[in-house]
Amino acid sequence: MSSNSGTNVRTAAILALHKIMRKYWNSAFAIDNFAKQYSIHSRDRALLSEIVYGVLKNITYLDYILLKLLRSGKFPSEKHAMALRIGAFQIALTNVPEYAAVNSTIEALKSLDAHAKEVSLANAVLRNFAKRWRNVKLPEELLKRLAVKYSHPEWLVRKWLERYDAETAEKMLAANNAAPPKYFRINAHKTSPETFIERLESDGYNIRRTVFDEYFELLDKISAADFAPFQNGLVSVQDTAFAIPVKILSPRDDEKILEIGAAPGGKTTYIAEILRGDVRNIFAIDSVHSRNKLVVQNFSRLGMAMPNIITADAAAKTPFLEKIFDKILIDAPCTSWGVVRRHPEIKWHRKRGDSKKFARMQHKMLIEASRLLKPGGLLVFATCTTEPEENQSAMQTMLVLGMKIQKIDKIPQRFLEEDDKIARTVPYRDNFDGSFTIAAKK
Repeated sequence: MSSNSGTNVRTAAILALHKIMRKYWNSAFAIDNFAKQYSIHSRDRALLSEIVYGVLKNITYLDYILLKLLRSGKFPSEKHAMALRIGAFQIALTNVPEYAAVNSTIEALKSLDAHAKEVSLANAVLRNFAKRWRNVKLPEELLKRLAVKYSHPEWLVRKWLERYDAETAEKMLAANNAAPPKYFRINAHKTSPETFIERLESDGYNIRRTVFDEYFELLDKISAADFAPFQNGLVSVQDTAFAIPVKILSPRDDEKILEIGAAPGGKTTYIAEILRGDVRNIFAIDSVHSRNKLVVQNFSRLGMAMPNIITADAAAKTPFLEKIFDKILIDAPCTSWGVVRRHPEIKWHRKRGDSKKFARMQHKMLIEASRLLKPGGLLVFATCTTEPEENQSAMQTMLVLGMKIQKIDKIPQRFLEEDDKIARTVPYRDNFDGSFTIAAKK
């Protein structure tokens, strides 16, 4: 890596982190945006991702040490803070040589027209950080220690310590900071899983099978964008946990099926693959039109016909007649605490009351889904959160609506709870994203 490209990576990282923390940009979107702006490709792009995700996952820990080294106890500016965090992350938590971490970060700060005094201060603080970070002790009190060590908001750590024992709470926090595995789903409409896996292995890829035939983990250091089967529409990026709602839905081509909250289309495309590309009776809705474009893009990449994609808000009223769907899948909006390892920005933008806010939205969606479902029809409800204020609340809404919670089959027993009426995955236990799924009949 040239010194100039190294500076560009750090400059892009400063700006990406600034946007993510101030405006709640999606981390992947921010990385993509600034990688394009600074013409960052291939290995440099991988480093940019490592830095951005690494800082987001460890920001409280880094700040805890950095602020002890700043005489004023505060950062001069937000971009200065991001530069210090980026340098500190590389020094403490990567294999980047200390001199390279400091020099490239300082050059990046200069490229953003930082004041000479800010540049001088950043240089001094990072060199001091390199000497002293190992000797800084974490807080003794359990709550504060866990919040700093794993960089989670104190209110969430307190909540989990009250709900779980300390060992389980710490496992959940640690799992949120782990590097996520790279799971892919094989497009069974185009190839059989066995044939495809044999081909991958003969081509020299290192893969690991999962509990579902269509899913595998790619162990090689290669991005999805550079993975030829992804480019050719033979696989989709999808965590294995999210096979579960579709397995429970068990779609058939003689059924009219609705997916609520369909974007970006991972589950929708899986349904279409199971139905061998017959999408005439598949209806996919999302409340945000721009997100529905992602559904279109996914179907195009996979080389499949488009289902009926509609922009509509299921928390209000959808443009459908009553009792017309045989099966409905609600991919519910939620606090998303089960996918933090993939989207660490979630930690810094969720608030204490968000679970109740999402539970109210889910309640409205369930009422609308009940209106649309045929008598005897199946409703599958799924989230990617750990929080019972949302998940258990949805179960209660179903019961109030006169639905009967169903026992779940087709899913490995280790994921089932509550007399087989809940399917749940947990990152620290399963190495899948966190998910919650229930099903009910009208």
